This record gives sequence, C-alpha cells and structure tokens, in this order.
Amino acid sequence: MFLFGLTFGSFLNVCIYRMPRGLSVVAPRSACPGCAKPIAAYDNIPVLSWLILGGRCRGCRTPISPRYAIVELLTGLLWLGCFAEFGLTLALVKWAAFSFLLLGLIFTDAETMLLPDLLTLPGLALGLLFALFVPVNDLVSSSRRGSFKFR
Repeated sequence: MFLFGLTFGSFLNVCIYRMPRGLSVVAPRSACPGCAKPIAAYDNIPVLSWLILGGRCRGCRTPISPRYAIVELLTGLLWLGCFAEFGLTLALVKWAAFSFLLLGLIFTDAETMLLPDLLTLPGLALGLLFALFVPVNDLVSSSRRGSFKFR
C-alpha cells in the first residue's frame, strides 16, 4: 500500500503543478522546470530519484522543490496508515481517496491560493457516493450513540 501511495503521490504532484495552470495532467511527460528536458523514467521513481539526484535536475542541475518528495512520502504514509486501520475494505478506499484529495488541495492552495475544481468537485461526488456505501465510524457519531469509549 505504501508503494501505491508513493505512485499516486507522484501523480498528485503533477496535478498540484498543472491543474492551477490549466495544463493537462496526462501529456506531455514531466519535464525539468529549468531546461524543459523530459524527465527520464529512471529519474521519476517516487522519493528515491529526488534523494539520489540531491533534489536537482540530472541535466542542468536546477533545484527541484522538496515538495515533490514530501507529497509522495506523505501520500505513501497516509495510504499505509489507512491500510493498517481499515484493511482491504471500502473504508480504505474512502480514506485513501480523501487523503489524496486533501493533500492535493493543501499543497495547491499553499502554492497558488487556488482550490482547483478538478480536485474539489470529484471530492464532493466521491464524498456523497461513499456516504451511501461506507458507514461513518468517527468520534462524533460514536458519542451520539452513547457507545463512545476511550481506549
């Protein structure tokens, strides 16, 4: 699950950079912000490539923001935590999707002060859909039923 999270975190970085600029998240391939050279597949391994290259482009040595590695790592850790808590269930999918969208919104907002509709509207739709199929087991609903207990 951690590796899936890293991979989705890498895609999330594409979304964070491109969505506020109105660019496609599908094409073209990712490129260096300095020299515009496409990033090779072996230089696009989540977290590891950023560490090996010292946070710089292989070609022109332009610094690449640590945000890329941070988003990948956070997504991986959150997805691993969701798996540890919920196992292979719909609740895992719900919370993994929620953490993915929330991280995307947090980092996009921090950089651009925008919340792209391409993240907020699917989040709204997914939230409504999950509300129909995944029970809510949170602190507030537990305390209202009188079954709230401290662990």
